[in-house]
Amino acid sequence: MPKFWQCLDEIRGLVAVPAEWRAWLGTDFDAVKAAFLRKRPDRADSIPCPRELGGTHGVVPHGEKFVAVCECGCPDTPLMPADVEMWELNPSKLGRAICKAFDCDARATELQLPLTWQVGVKFSNAVPVVLTIQNDRDDFRNVVAELVARWRQPFILFAPTSRFVDGVGTELLAGSRAGFFDLESHLNISENWNLSPKSPPGKLFQAFAPDATEPDGDDVVRQAWGLLERLDDGKEPSMVRVFKLYGKQEKTAEQVAVACGCSKGTVINRLAAITKKTGLKPADLRRLSAHIGKVESELESSPAKHIHRRALVHDNKEQDDESG
Repeated sequence: MPKFWQCLDEIRGLVAVPAEWRAWLGTDFDAVKAAFLRKRPDRADSIPCPRELGGTHGVVPHGEKFVAVCECGCPDTPLMPADVEMWELNPSKLGRAICKAFDCDARATELQLPLTWQVGVKFSNAVPVVLTIQNDRDDFRNVVAELVARWRQPFILFAPTSRFVDGVGTELLAGSRAGFFDLESHLNISENWNLSPKSPPGKLFQAFAPDATEPDGDDVVRQAWGLLERLDDGKEPSMVRVFKLYGKQEKTAEQVAVACGCSKGTVINRLAAITKKTGLKPADLRRLSAHIGKVESELESSPAKHIHRRALVHDNKEQDDESG
């Protein structure tokens, strides 16, 4: 899965035929295609040579199919129409997923810079959140210089990896009080290709809004978990079990139903009950998946298991008593 970020650094223009994407992503290609790619209307006029690094095969129409004609000694190879499709990164879908993971407000803005997009803003002071995907150090540095010259204000810059960051780029960013964060180091990718932060976003970006406060993800999960245990209605599946399967394991409602031996409708009803009792929507559970796993480990450890749960229930009971 981490090869996803690396391949974005490598694929020129973020456009390639399926064979090139698969060379990087392997069996994850179909999942990535569904999550973050889109098909272009044109077809490829060449494909990578599977035998010679850097070699290509020209694509020649042959009836309803195609033939790959090689100049490096390989035999001609028949191709299916799907083999010459062009698939490119969909920056809007990736940008929305990044904003969701880091609790940013998605706000796409055209920047007129190569392979660079403003995907959102962060905090009440609307710090710009930018995604750039370059293929070499000079292009990355040029984008940084242009952003710094245009805005002359703090901004958050994301790139797939830190591969192209050098001393000059770091100095330019520091001069504008901007910050660089590579996605490879700061995001987890689940089996369902959902993105989640490795660190609480409020802490990660605190320098951009020192007075801003965001609830700590671990604390949100601890409070919700304790509340669900205390308000458990005895029905199966329990709200805590659905909370873990849907949130931590990121199963779909249908997959949760199979795991719990109930109907999909029952799972949807349990998710609605979780939202009503905790204020956390299903999308919030996905965003908090890493925190749910961490809190579960805390609660299952001994003797913390009993201490934490007793404290959570006690704290929530006190809050209810005070509000009443």
